Amino acid sequence: MLALLSDLNSINKLEVTKPAVGVYSGVMRQGTFIAADGTAVDAKQAGYAIWNEDNGADNTWSPDVTATGQVSCLLGGYRCKTDQYTGTPVVGDALYINTNGVLAIATLGTHHVSAFCIEAAAADFAYKGSTYTVLHVHVV
Repeated sequence: MLALLSDLNSINKLEVTKPAVGVYSGVMRQGTFIAADGTAVDAKQAGYAIWNEDNGADNTWSPDVTATGQVSCLLGGYRCKTDQYTGTPVVGDALYINTNGVLAIATLGTHHVSAFCIEAAAADFAYKGSTYTVLHVHVV
């Protein structure tokens, strides 16, 4: 899940070939980060958050994704709340995209910094009828 806090009209979008099932070991969903060619991101490269909504835990996508074979990804420079992270980042932590396409605490000099933690994880964030534990981040 990815709840934008920035104005969508000021964020650039990129159409990317729909990732194949199994790109990551985890389930891909809105907010998962992928490379510009629709493949997995390695720790030393930038990635782009998927904006299209997924249809659940089975890696299926909305009809528009099925019809076009592409997902819309967001290019950097926005704030959001997301459940697509691992670990326990604290305010100010630099974050990278790990091997499952989610944000994790970066080691400077080793990982490509893709985002920064603005607020620590918060439980009970209501979004589109569901409740999530989310991290407030600024994606760069």
